[in-house]
This record gives sequence, structure tokens and C-alpha cells, in this order.
Amino acid sequence: MRFVLYFVQFGTVFMLFLFSSMASWYQGSALLSDPWEWKYSAKFTKLFYGADSIKNAGDISQLDFFVYAAKHTPATVVLMAVSLIYIAVLSSWLFIKRRNHRARAA
Repeated sequence: MRFVLYFVQFGTVFMLFLFSSMASWYQGSALLSDPWEWKYSAKFTKLFYGADSIKNAGDISQLDFFVYAAKHTPATVVLMAVSLIYIAVLSSWLFIKRRNHRARAA
């Protein structure tokens, strides 16, 4: 029975994470049409390829979409981060619980 509860939690939070990730990615893609924002929001592109590496919209890293979305529409990015943290905490909890259960059985 507990397995079903954890499975439902993982499934629900994973679907929430996927939905919020796709929404953030879509909202952040507006960066491509805002060249004046490239200087301030394209942090990962500058980090990976150099400070003056952005010549056109195709040079922008996909990770920069999340930075742009976090600046202009932070709700989906916060939801994505919270669901990812919940997945990590639940996974850790199950791992520790299982390890303790095995230690008691041995």
C-alpha cells in the first residue's frame, strides 16, 4: 500500500515538473525575439562561449531560456524548482528508509 502512495507522489510531482519545465522553456523562448535582453539574460551562453559570442538568436543556449523566464515570468520556474526539490527529498527519504530497513534486517 505504501508503494502505491509513493508511486502516486512521484508520478504527480514528475508530471508537474515536466509541465512547469515545458512552460518555462516556452516562456523563456521569447528571449530570441528580444535582442536588447541578450546582454542581461544570456548568462550561460556567455559562460560557455565567451562574453561577446552572441551574434544572432541561434547562438543563444537553451539554458538561457530558463534565466529569461525566471526574470520575467517566475511562477513556472519556481514551480519547476519546488517540484524538483520535492523529487530529490522524496528520493532521499526512500533511499535512507530502505537502507535503514536493510541494516535492521541484517
